[in-house]
Amino acid sequence: MTITMLKLVTGNYKDLTVTFTEDGWFNATTVAERFGKEPYYWLRQRETVEYVVALTKSKSLNLFNPDFLEELNRINMLDGSSSRSQGRLLALVKKTKLVKVKVGAPETGGGTWLHPKLAVPFARWLDINFAVWCDDQIDTLIRGNHPHFDVKRMRHAASSSYKIMNQMLQMTRQQAGKEIVPHHFSNEARLINWALTGEFKEIDRDALPYGELDLLAKLEAFNTMLIGTGLDYEARKKALQNFSAKWRSSRTPALAEVA
Repeated sequence: MTITMLKLVTGNYKDLTVTFTEDGWFNATTVAERFGKEPYYWLRQRETVEYVVALTKSKSLNLFNPDFLEELNRINMLDGSSSRSQGRLLALVKKTKLVKVKVGAPETGGGTWLHPKLAVPFARWLDINFAVWCDDQIDTLIRGNHPHFDVKRMRHAASSSYKIMNQMLQMTRQQAGKEIVPHHFSNEARLINWALTGEFKEIDRDALPYGELDLLAKLEAFNTMLIGTGLDYEARKKALQNFSAKWRSSRTPALAEVA
């Protein structure tokens, strides 16, 4: 798991921003600060490391190494309160690959990251109610039911509808014996943006909320159909404007919820 290669997902727990990866890894650093603790305090506890080593035996993880147990047995012979013991416990837990540390700011993925199977035990150490919330968040992420994925799927749909619209434009112009040049595609993009925002300008699709992305994809699909029927630009412009207005009037409460 490489944090920098995964999309970060944020959740909100009582005004605390909690960061996960799409596959359920959990940034423990900023959360621990809220509760006046540090992840290293938990990771240096013998009970924690014993649990982590046992967890590596899970068939779903297949991370166990006999050296883990040998090292743990050697550590258990030391004074548990000594810095030497705690340092070796921390080094061992990192070797299991269930804990990752990335240098940098939290918003760019910096911090101590815990495997999904460690997130809830750690959260329980912080606060029992937070642990229940955290468990729900990870479950929806792993199952692909988190709202984050709804937006991601909608972005994919909008990207696909844009490509199909351009393909239809190219095909109809070729069939009519007309030239196709880049500005034809950009004109259609600006037309869709105008129907969506009221302005003929570029938009940042990645920054659009779910409801706007949904409308964007529907406008492109509708325009694809209009192009295929042979409507000219002005006729399509009016039809798209009407489509957008009707869609918004029927979806205003839902848009307010997901914005």
